[in-house]
Amino acid sequence: MDSHAYNNERTIKKWGLITVRPPAHQMNDRSIVSNVPDMAVPDNKITTSKYSSIITFIPLNLIEQFSKLANVYFLVIAIMQMISAISITNGQPVIMGPLSIVVCISMIKDFIEDYQRSKSDNAENTRKTYLIRTNEAPRDAQWSELRIGDLIKVQKDEQIPADILLMQTSDKKGNAFIETKNLDGETNLKCKNIQKNLKQLQEQSEDSLLALRMTVKYERPNPYLYQFTGSAEINNQQIPLSEKNFILRGCILRNVNYIYGIVCYNGHDSKIMLNSVKAQPKRSHLERTMNWFIIVIFLLQMIMCGLGGYLNSSWQQIHNSQLSYLDILITDPEHNFTKNLFIKWGNWILIFTNFVPISLLVSLEMVKYFQGMLITMDQGTYSAEYDIKTAVQSSNLNEELGQVDYIFSDKTGTLTKNQMDFKCLTVNKKSYGKEATLTNEEVSKLAQVSNVDFRDKAFFNDLNQTPGKGPLHEFLLCLSLCHTIVTENKNGQLLYQASSPDELALVNFARYCGYTFEGLDAFKQYGGQYKRRHKELPIVALSVIVQDQANQIILLTKGADSVIEPLMKPVVPQLKEKTWNDLQEFASIGLRTLLLTKRVLPLSIYKEWEKGYLQACSAIQNRENLMMESQAKIEQELELIGGTAIEDKLQEEVGPTIQYLKDAGIKVWVLTGDKIETAINIGYSCQLLNDSLQQIIVDGNDEQVIRNELEKAIQKSQNNNKNALVISGNALIIAMKPELSLKVMQIAERCEAVVACRVSPKQKQEIVSLVRQNKPNVTTLAIGDGANDVNMITAAHIGVGIKGVEGQQAARASDYAVGEFRILKRLTLYHGRESYRKNSTLVNYNFYKNMLLVLPQYWWAVNNGFSAVMFYDQLLYQSYNLFFTSLPIVLYAIFDEEFSGDVLTSNPSFYDIGIKHKLFNVKIFLFWVINGTIQAGILSYLTFQTYEASSIYNGMMAGLWTTGAIVLGYSVLNSNIKIILFSNTYSFGVIVGLFGSVFIYLLLFIVVSEKMPKSDMSNSQSASFSHLRFYLTSLLVVGATSVFDLALTKLAQWSQYAQVGIQHDKVYMLIQKQHIELQDEQQLHQHSPNTQFQINNSQVPKSPIKRGYTGFAFSQEEH
Repeated sequence: MDSHAYNNERTIKKWGLITVRPPAHQMNDRSIVSNVPDMAVPDNKITTSKYSSIITFIPLNLIEQFSKLANVYFLVIAIMQMISAISITNGQPVIMGPLSIVVCISMIKDFIEDYQRSKSDNAENTRKTYLIRTNEAPRDAQWSELRIGDLIKVQKDEQIPADILLMQTSDKKGNAFIETKNLDGETNLKCKNIQKNLKQLQEQSEDSLLALRMTVKYERPNPYLYQFTGSAEINNQQIPLSEKNFILRGCILRNVNYIYGIVCYNGHDSKIMLNSVKAQPKRSHLERTMNWFIIVIFLLQMIMCGLGGYLNSSWQQIHNSQLSYLDILITDPEHNFTKNLFIKWGNWILIFTNFVPISLLVSLEMVKYFQGMLITMDQGTYSAEYDIKTAVQSSNLNEELGQVDYIFSDKTGTLTKNQMDFKCLTVNKKSYGKEATLTNEEVSKLAQVSNVDFRDKAFFNDLNQTPGKGPLHEFLLCLSLCHTIVTENKNGQLLYQASSPDELALVNFARYCGYTFEGLDAFKQYGGQYKRRHKELPIVALSVIVQDQANQIILLTKGADSVIEPLMKPVVPQLKEKTWNDLQEFASIGLRTLLLTKRVLPLSIYKEWEKGYLQACSAIQNRENLMMESQAKIEQELELIGGTAIEDKLQEEVGPTIQYLKDAGIKVWVLTGDKIETAINIGYSCQLLNDSLQQIIVDGNDEQVIRNELEKAIQKSQNNNKNALVISGNALIIAMKPELSLKVMQIAERCEAVVACRVSPKQKQEIVSLVRQNKPNVTTLAIGDGANDVNMITAAHIGVGIKGVEGQQAARASDYAVGEFRILKRLTLYHGRESYRKNSTLVNYNFYKNMLLVLPQYWWAVNNGFSAVMFYDQLLYQSYNLFFTSLPIVLYAIFDEEFSGDVLTSNPSFYDIGIKHKLFNVKIFLFWVINGTIQAGILSYLTFQTYEASSIYNGMMAGLWTTGAIVLGYSVLNSNIKIILFSNTYSFGVIVGLFGSVFIYLLLFIVVSEKMPKSDMSNSQSASFSHLRFYLTSLLVVGATSVFDLALTKLAQWSQYAQVGIQHDKVYMLIQKQHIELQDEQQLHQHSPNTQFQINNSQVPKSPIKRGYTGFAFSQEEH
């Protein structure tokens, strides 16, 4: 069979014009022959960069740059500047200078980012692997050369270069152990194996494998990491294939010397690449609001320009007879009202070009990038325990961290350490583990294992009374055999690779008691041997089928009580009551619980079931569902063995962190897979709940019951303003219906805390989406650490991932990745709050300073009939936003600090400026715009009254251009003084930036005035700087505007802080005093610089930390 006989590749027409590959879900199912590469399918080369070369970068990135509305606006202005009828720049598109600089800065940033991606792609594509092809000598080939159907050999500790079907391994049993860290972040080993009907390939040579022609049929490319359905045909025999025989690109081979495999998916069709979909960009509330303000400013500009055109046309109609000295002809536009209106409208639009700040977007982008660097470098966001720095993966959301209304938190691994210790058990109406009666000497004689904290001597006494039999023997057997652990022998030591800490704790407890699992084919317990027949992994539980020495076939199952109970046969009432009471008691003290069950299978039933199960495993279509249905048939009539309880301790400072967040006005919701009793205990442990809150519990499976409970909950919440809602996953399934979801939100809004228990990953996402849909103006943050939290993280406005035990998927999908939950306090209350404050000021300031630049011309127009005459030199005018006023505000937004991080994290009431949008709203924006407008009027009036009314140089009056240059200079000076007025700290860089900006203006002013004789403002420097009137006027103008601005600013600050019952200056002085005292204390005791403290003064809001339940773990597996 040659490659042309394949039908794996197809194309579609895009936009009816070009031929492209379809998306993965539209491709054909695949059929290949081993060792016959399909050359029609693209090779194994991957590309994550946007641009293939510098040649494509320039046109494509220019298109991207001009997809931004602001850049399009300035491009239209440039075109208008070239229209002679309305141009105020002699037909020269002078705006292209600053626009080019702004676009080039963005293009350089994009190029650097894309170049790094391109380098990474090249490094990946040029990796080497051992390729064996027909008619070619075996060789080390680049990864990019691989085609589907190729045979490759991978050595130990090498990465798998493509998705391959396992053909042969160096392990005699046909197993291969892989590490999937690059896929899901998990470091535990997973076992893959050769399909049992292909085991004959184990003995074949490399040449025999190369000569093999085996037809493999399998599903089209898809992103599901744990799914593979296919079949192989060899010697006219159909052999089913599953994900156990399939190894993905990016995995690392461990514990075996080599493997051979056939490439099935390559390049962008591989599962790791199909899972690397770029997340949709998120925009902060400030950015969204800013875009609306830009539109409003643009509309205001159009209205003002239209008004200016109308007023000039009207003025011309009235005064044309008096303007004979201007030689205006009857055919000129000035005599045509309509024509003059539109021409002057265009003139005014060009004069008002900088009404929309050209440097705003670039400045904001740069500031956020450096703020992200400061977050990463901050020792307060560093996790010393796990040696993890906070990673900022989406710095455009920095200020959003300062406006969070809702936090949705996972529990296991997020609030807890995800380090499980086996604590208690219940078997045969007796519980163990509550008492620690074993001595250290007795413990030392037992197997030394991790994840076990059990010292109940009564258990070992009962176990030794009937060695090798009885309920405790069955209990330990189930723990030892019912799991997914992979063993590894390293330096003579038996090590376990567990998929979760829960499993490791359970198997280690069995080993602690003398029941040692040694591998898939061996189990050691007092010399006994057990053979696994099948290993099943249903979604709802975990089951295995084993065969003992007496050839008895036993099904062992473990899982949550809510899942296992419906599958059980009737239990003796006393046994069931005692077991359930014990589990309830374990859960009430915060332990994770599981039920263990068994079923002895008669040989006839097992054989009949096995036949159907193997048929389900062999199915090509709908295999997963058929296997689940088959598993459900055998997981019935289960007999109770016992229950387990595992402890998972809280992370450091979880309780105080949640208390601070609540005191800041943030509503915290904990979403967990635990039962209701455990969920309530979680709430107390992490200070989410306390005795002052009325608990509203909603649980049930019936729709009418849930409706009634929701109605009762609404009534209860109306009668009390301190509530906490606890709702189960089953109730949520019903409550998420549109007509009921509004009631859930109605209740939740009246609650200080919400705990959702028994929720699935999908339900976590639905809860976040519910809040966003019903409260579109709030900001949501979701935090989690596992793959099951990814949907919730991506659904929220801000996603925070914890780099934890459960892998890195949550961290990779997040906007911010942290080491511990406690860091969330500093991330929001300090960095978020400060970023919101500074970025809000940056945006407002950019509009303010442009009012100072543009509006003096409009104020002066009152004196010249709105004739749209520009009195600024174009070089100075276009340099205003780029050089004279851009750097100081950027430095301010990076380095300014109103209060220290310790003060802000200790006084959460300061956080409300973001939640209530106090610094960036319509009122504040208008305040800045009006402030700029009035100051522009003061600048214009005082300057023109001084310079246009009297002579100042050699008996001559100042020219319009000289006066305009002076007005521009005052605008520069005022803009930079404004930064001094609202700054809280004055670093060396900020001071240099302020004086440097003014110096650059003066330097450029002198150059244009004295070194460019053809300039309209020639000799302006001599006419102004040499006269005392210039300095007196400067003092008058700057003094008048600064006094006005300072008074207005202080009034606004007083009004702002009065709302929270604090007078700003007193608070600031008090905090400075306390901060100095803190530093002295730190130097005395050599404390960490991040020590938290409270300000002991009634004027400053304090947040007492209530310490109650601590150190608990929580029961039941997360879904």
